[in-house]
Amino acid sequence: MNFYSLDFFRKITAGLVLASMLVACARQSAPTGGPKDLTPPKLDTLASTPNYTTRFDRKHIELRFDEWIVLEDAANQVVISPPLAKRPKIALKNKIVTIDLPESEVLRPNTTYTINFGRAVKDLHESNANDKLRFVFSTGDFIDSLSVGGNVTDSYTGEPVDNVTVMFYDIFTDSIIRQERPYYFSRTDKAGQFTIENMKAGQYKAVAIEDADQNLKWAGESERIGFPDSLITVRDSQRQVLAFRLFGEHKAFRLFDKNAERYGQVKLTYTDRPDSVQVKSDQPNMRLLTERSQDTLLVWYDTFDSIPWQLIANNDTVLVRVLSRTEFLKKDRILFADETVVGPAQGTRARRGQPTETPVVVTNRVQPPKTVSQSQTKPAELQFKTPVSIFDTSRWVLTVDSARFTNFQVLPDTTLRRKLLLDVRWTPGKTYGLQLLPGAIKDFFGVGNVDTLQRFFSIPTEKQLSGLNLRLENLTPGKRYVIQLQNGSVTEDERSFVSDSTAYRTKYAGLSAATYTVVLIEDTNHNGKWDSGNYYRHEQPERVFIKKLEALRANWEVEATVSATNAAPEKKRRQ
Repeated sequence: MNFYSLDFFRKITAGLVLASMLVACARQSAPTGGPKDLTPPKLDTLASTPNYTTRFDRKHIELRFDEWIVLEDAANQVVISPPLAKRPKIALKNKIVTIDLPESEVLRPNTTYTINFGRAVKDLHESNANDKLRFVFSTGDFIDSLSVGGNVTDSYTGEPVDNVTVMFYDIFTDSIIRQERPYYFSRTDKAGQFTIENMKAGQYKAVAIEDADQNLKWAGESERIGFPDSLITVRDSQRQVLAFRLFGEHKAFRLFDKNAERYGQVKLTYTDRPDSVQVKSDQPNMRLLTERSQDTLLVWYDTFDSIPWQLIANNDTVLVRVLSRTEFLKKDRILFADETVVGPAQGTRARRGQPTETPVVVTNRVQPPKTVSQSQTKPAELQFKTPVSIFDTSRWVLTVDSARFTNFQVLPDTTLRRKLLLDVRWTPGKTYGLQLLPGAIKDFFGVGNVDTLQRFFSIPTEKQLSGLNLRLENLTPGKRYVIQLQNGSVTEDERSFVSDSTAYRTKYAGLSAATYTVVLIEDTNHNGKWDSGNYYRHEQPERVFIKKLEALRANWEVEATVSATNAAPEKKRRQ
């Protein structure tokens, strides 16, 4: 190749590279990266049918948006109030939503109509919904301008609830909320606030519904509800501010779950406490033992029969398949409920009746010497994995600072058959060690402990504990109240009283250093617990006042005030 040929080749190559660069620059593509779009589509008012029009007589409405949109679940989300005789045709093309009223539809004279789009209009890419979109028009000379507002809170916690549908009806029957869509409606924001605008004067039935299926009708006990005690009057002279307390109705008592997958145990779960449920077996040689807690009925069984059997719990029948008792007994081992077996021989024993070499985790617990009312000593709770049928205290070794201590008593718990109570007159500042020697206890299946079970209890001194002086204010004389002192999910103390004045004082002592919550319940029906409401019986949920206190520290006493209307700040002082 000569010099001229090489120069020509270089020119051709450079030209191709330049051309490819120009093509790449000219090619258009969607931009990548950048902040996520959080803005819902906006209405282009200049290119749309005018909003807030009076003497409206059109059948066709066009709403153009500033970006590409999708229209989701318009059949349920788009609601017109007052309701039309026939549903309009709602369609989407590109950026335009069209609404065509039926030709046969006769609009009411001198009436303000609102087309509420709910969450139907969303942008194409990020699904941001324009949940404030409303198209308003009037067939008369003016637009109705009255409004109501308010808030929705959880009836137990008092916290605001968002995305709750607040609905107004011009029909007052209780069943209307399950049969028809509302005359007016709005949804709460994250602060639990709502506003309904362009209303006309009059009386309305109002409800707030956690409308899970978004069909603007109440589905019954599966959706929480709140309602005022009377009809709402909307008038020119004042703007209504409403408060709804949202609650879930007590579900009809029934069995909704069952589990019989392990030998010796059938777990029945109900919609409420199973206090009245009685169980029996269709087999004569079946041993049964029951435990009840919250919504659960635990049925322990033992049988030598090798045929399927039926557990009958009131009107429910549970078929229990044959499971190997022999295999279960090979693994059955008495342990504290919170203990873990470690080591390669987990859950096994070398020979029945002989202790294994598998170590067991031993825990040390802080044991308050007395109840928080200081009325009696506080027994240590010993809970096991299986029900305890026999205990032999001669094989229980209790020591105090390594010295043998015999002044103790063991009592079965009256409600939980897996729990024993170790009653001791504790000495503050001491450490107690408990050893359950082999054979100290036997469970429901006749299996005794083959390992020595151990537990230690540290008894705090008075200076290591805290105190609480609690004042309750703004009470209603003659009403019954329940006070719960909660440490996390554990209720440390519960008391009830009938108030004879607007204030009440009570004291707690011997509390572990922690952050506590006071729950004050207006016990309207005197059953000692909080009860929800009922829509059809027009029963409101019992009022609850919850206050999280400042953290209690060792050797401190806190003074706290809880109000039946609002909370007041706590004060603390050094002992």
